[in-house]
Amino acid sequence: MATASRRIGGPGERVDAGLKVTGQARYAADVALPDLAHAAYLGSAIASGRVLAIDTTRAEQVGGVLLILTHHNRGPLGDLPNGDGTALAPDPRPPLADARVHYHGQFVAMVVAESPEQAAHAAALIGVTYEPAPCLVDIDDAEAIRLEDNPRRGDCAAALRAAPVALDVLYSTPVQHPCPLEPHATVAHWVGHDLVVHDSTQWVLGDRALLARAFGLADDRVRICAPFVGGSFGSKVCTAAHTLLAAVAARRLGRPVKSVLRREQVLATIGPRAATRQRIQLGAERDGRLVALRHHTRSHCAVNSGFPDRDPFHEPTSGVTRMLYACPNYEAVHDVVPLHLMKPGWMRAPGEATGLWALEGAMDELACRLGVDPLELRLRNHTAHNAHTGKPYAGEHLRECYERGAERFGWARRDPRPRSMREGDAFVGWGLATATHPGNSDDASVRVRLDRDSRGAYASVATAGVDLGTGLYTALAVVVADALELPLERVHVELGDSRLPPAPVTGGSNLTASLAPAARAACLQLRRRLLGFRRDPDELAAWGELLARAGLGPIEAVGAAEPRGVPGQYAYQSFGAQFVEVRVVPELGQVRVTRVVGVFDVGQVVNATATRNQLIGGILFGLGQALLERLVHDPARGVPVGADLAGYVIPAHADVPDIDVSWLDTPDPAFNALGCRGAGEIGITGVAAAIASAVHHATGIRVRDLPITPERLLAELAGERED
Repeated sequence: MATASRRIGGPGERVDAGLKVTGQARYAADVALPDLAHAAYLGSAIASGRVLAIDTTRAEQVGGVLLILTHHNRGPLGDLPNGDGTALAPDPRPPLADARVHYHGQFVAMVVAESPEQAAHAAALIGVTYEPAPCLVDIDDAEAIRLEDNPRRGDCAAALRAAPVALDVLYSTPVQHPCPLEPHATVAHWVGHDLVVHDSTQWVLGDRALLARAFGLADDRVRICAPFVGGSFGSKVCTAAHTLLAAVAARRLGRPVKSVLRREQVLATIGPRAATRQRIQLGAERDGRLVALRHHTRSHCAVNSGFPDRDPFHEPTSGVTRMLYACPNYEAVHDVVPLHLMKPGWMRAPGEATGLWALEGAMDELACRLGVDPLELRLRNHTAHNAHTGKPYAGEHLRECYERGAERFGWARRDPRPRSMREGDAFVGWGLATATHPGNSDDASVRVRLDRDSRGAYASVATAGVDLGTGLYTALAVVVADALELPLERVHVELGDSRLPPAPVTGGSNLTASLAPAARAACLQLRRRLLGFRRDPDELAAWGELLARAGLGPIEAVGAAEPRGVPGQYAYQSFGAQFVEVRVVPELGQVRVTRVVGVFDVGQVVNATATRNQLIGGILFGLGQALLERLVHDPARGVPVGADLAGYVIPAHADVPDIDVSWLDTPDPAFNALGCRGAGEIGITGVAAAIASAVHHATGIRVRDLPITPERLLAELAGERED
């Protein structure tokens, strides 16, 4: 058998790249079926109240209109699962369920027509009479609800009172949106009594479970296909309202229906990252060692979250503050504020991105207060155990990340005095922050089939997992090619189909860590079967030759992720260090990130190209979080202002600095057989805090409210001049 060089961890072209750059990759909105109809939606013009009347007369007269759905004629649907582990709905009630309105843009009517233009024109002609009610869309203007699950250890209040050094600061984040490039899209059609849906989704099995329950079908009567997804960042975990309505309309009409949301509908009706207000209280010894940490978070939820019957979604900010630093006394308190906004959802590194913004900002403030180098302060509070559970990390190399990052960045040359570094008309600032994200994985299955043709053996790999553009196609191809010693081009990967072996939701940076070990396990099964057909133990026969000798056609095996070592023995966490340089022009309040160095420990890297893509992408997400992104709502009417890619500003090419990312590539064998952890989300964590600390170093101004806009900096600078 010919040997192949080991590919795990090496660079290489992404196996799906050719399809994408040549336009052959078919996304949900690209699906074209015979007799296809098109949907458009009318969103509510109020944020709170009721629909009193809907007049569809003018819309019905538009040429090509086939169907208009409202809450009067939508028809019955079953209860939607929500949070039971099988599926997620963005709203406890189905769309068009009744006359109540809970947020601006909520669907009040659906039009289906022969063309998307006819559908959109007809939807604009529907007349709606409302009974408006007062709305609340600002987290600071509404009453909060205290959640019951508030972790604590030690006596935080007493430790804060006794601490020689105390810090009490408030950090805030606005509503932000995942805003993927590909709008949410669905094509639904019925084949007899079976439902087939092409959807832009993170979870084909979640879609299947929800749609099956909604229509009273067995799971195997629903098929979901999502081979390619043009980004998601958490926004396609839930089975969206338009997906459900497309299936309703397709059944009613007896023909396929395509539903593609407009950008403003994505921003209004797809769950954003919740706004937060985070109060961080630190108590420390004079050498900087923490003795107490209290984290009080307010985040917004939707008025229709179903509280108190079910817990409202909340941004899990305290997940990082409870575990990251050695601190004997800790308390987290979480309040939620119901607002007339779309129910918040997941956005890249939910909890970690927001929690580290506040924690790492406060740590930098503590370092300044004590006159201690910010890196040294973190080293003094470093722990090799999860500070809350006490469990040791199976693989933890944060100190190495700090040391390598500091060396690559040149941190030792930093003058700690604010405004001490200048180039031309700009102040230069350097900041750093810790990055971290849990090591997540879940039950998963992968089928590997080995066959032969005139060129020899080749493999087919199949699982229901969805590649959001993160590189799963490449990761599975690399793992199988490596395990079976095949050329990479002889491995074909099939993903994103609910008929394939089950896989978890693509979220929490879990999918490669779940599926890659499962694929390897399937390959090892195949190897064991075929090696039994050797003439002697030392024979190096190729797989195709062994298949022929055994008289076998294709053989296949289904692998499952191997269990971790001793259950509950270890904590699993990825870590990193983010170093940032900014230039601030004080006369303009302009902040430019000019250099980023990120060093990460994510276990064994499967493919260097995809990992680099993910880490750089995460850092750019953090740059957007820090400097650009916020979704603003008119406080009087609840209307999202600038709900498009001109008004909701995300990083563009001109914003991208010099980014140096690297990783330790140290396997975590206790986590899984490959020792790999996910890398999709850790890149964003800590970036905003590092940028804000760099801005403080450059200007002496501490910004605690995101985004850091020129207006905010100019106001602070003007205040200094007046003083």
